Amino acid sequence: MKFVFKHSRTQDIIELNVSDREIQNILADNLRDRLTCDCESVGETNCVDCNCEDYYDEMELQERK
Repeated sequence: MKFVFKHSRTQDIIELNVSDREIQNILADNLRDRLTCDCESVGETNCVDCNCEDYYDEMELQERK
């Protein structure tokens, strides 16, 4: 995938080509953070005890084919 950056003052242009694999590696942690559950607090406390974070921590992003 090609990304094009343009400097606002000098109008210089830099093109950056990034493969799918490189993009996946860059975004891996951010994408994992999007794996969330809808746990709700217990009663009138701020205590949330549903263990979904433990479950999602074991998820591994798979290579694109």
